[in-house]
Amino acid sequence: MKKYKVGIIGIGRIAHVHIEALRMLDNVEVFSISSRNDIEQKAKNLHIYNYYSDYKTMIDNEALDSVHICTSNDVHFEIASYALNKGLHVILEKPMTMTLDEAVDLYNLSKSKNLVSKIHFHNRFYANNHYVKNHIERIGQIISIHGEYTQGWAADPKVYNWRDNKKYGGNTRVIADVGTHYFDLIEYVSGHQITEVSALFSRVHETRGGHQVDTEDIGVIIYKTDQGAIGSTIISQSLIGYDNKLSYTLSGLKGSYMIDGFDPTKYHYAPLNEVFKAYDVTYINTLKTKTTYPSTNFIESFKEAFRDFYQSIDERTFNSSYANFKDGLHSMKLVDAIYQSNEQKRWVQVK
Repeated sequence: MKKYKVGIIGIGRIAHVHIEALRMLDNVEVFSISSRNDIEQKAKNLHIYNYYSDYKTMIDNEALDSVHICTSNDVHFEIASYALNKGLHVILEKPMTMTLDEAVDLYNLSKSKNLVSKIHFHNRFYANNHYVKNHIERIGQIISIHGEYTQGWAADPKVYNWRDNKKYGGNTRVIADVGTHYFDLIEYVSGHQITEVSALFSRVHETRGGHQVDTEDIGVIIYKTDQGAIGSTIISQSLIGYDNKLSYTLSGLKGSYMIDGFDPTKYHYAPLNEVFKAYDVTYINTLKTKTTYPSTNFIESFKEAFRDFYQSIDERTFNSSYANFKDGLHSMKLVDAIYQSNEQKRWVQVK
């Protein structure tokens, strides 16, 4: 069994989750890390002995197989491009890039390489979402999709984050940060693709932690899909009382599925003329074999996403469930359409 040598670029909170999940896999070694700040102390805390302040030096010096890019959005394009041009497989945190033009260029570059390139939409790998995806025909033609991705950690105006300003995060904050997860997930499980959006943003706080901000605190979006369904969602990280709630309801002509966003060990199903009942599901068939793996929490969903990724390198014909750069480009087109809809106060097509 080949053991893949992995480099992590950007050592913030989410990189620690990547590292913890990777260390659960037998065929992966977190070999080196790179960060612009305090890299020696970060490496010591993580018990990693190969570390760099410059990602290019790390990629050039180490015989890596892949990199996980966990940086701020403003450098996604340049780092992913450099890694692909150096022959490395890439996992890129969402959103794909800062701008749609960058996303187009990065997607085109990835198509020219015989490499595996993925966008880290890990929610696909929760067991309940996987179940809904694999049994979607049970509810018949989908006519309605609604849900939310709501958090409360930014409700306090003292909280400031690099995503609050377009300079580092892009035109949107909550849409790009967690809205991308919601939209990727509902498109993935339903098999529908959003084609047109109407959006309304609200910035509750003009300043955060003493800094002027220029991005949204709340986004409400209604949308149409390519298969005739209509949908709605609210996206926010500033609603008091919420920890991390990603919920959705898919309503079809024969039944409905609901994921309530509170209990990741369950899905809810209702056939015609009945109310929802909860059912347990805790394992995922990541590799499409007889072996299944538990995936009911944040770390486990990352682990299964990475299991899929490294299997995709091993077996290029593997039927991966992980979002690729084409999915990432579509996500960027959707984010741009949502932003333009709010700016122009009209329906905007996702092109």
